[in-house]
Amino acid sequence: MKNWRIAGIDDSFSGDFCCLVCCVMSGKTVEGFMYEEIAVDGLDSTEKIISMLRRSKFYRQLKVVFLDGITFGGFNVADIEKIHEKTGIPVVVIMNRMPNVEEFEEALKNFEDYEERLRIVRKAGEIRQAGEVYIQFYGLSYEEALKLMKMNTIHGKIPETLRLAHLVASAIVHGESRG
Repeated sequence: MKNWRIAGIDDSFSGDFCCLVCCVMSGKTVEGFMYEEIAVDGLDSTEKIISMLRRSKFYRQLKVVFLDGITFGGFNVADIEKIHEKTGIPVVVIMNRMPNVEEFEEALKNFEDYEERLRIVRKAGEIRQAGEVYIQFYGLSYEEALKLMKMNTIHGKIPETLRLAHLVASAIVHGESRG
């Protein structure tokens, strides 16, 4: 039987350009990377994430996908329920700090389609503390999310797949990795 793989997706953007990078690992070994472009402040991150995961040669072996936050490229909101439903892969959103939900929801009102964005954010569920970070999750239990995070965290407080995806995405956009 093949090993389970864990995916981590992060973004980096500048101006109108935003890329998503997915890092896939098995244990402590990097197995590969994937890349997509999304619209800054658009609403295409969900479909692009689904497409990226489904076309991966590791698709059937992915145990979980970690997302660095629920928004990419500004306010391009990812629908974690839809990602799970369309891929069958559990999703864990990881945030370094507890977001100010009121402030975030107020900022969404600047978009004509803010009701759709707000609906996506609200259905992502409760934000829960998980050690030094905060998480939302879909398709698995809180305990399973914690276990998978712990299995993939090597340096610091976030899973290695997210740390590496962040480094690669920032190098693509800025010419050099940014911490």
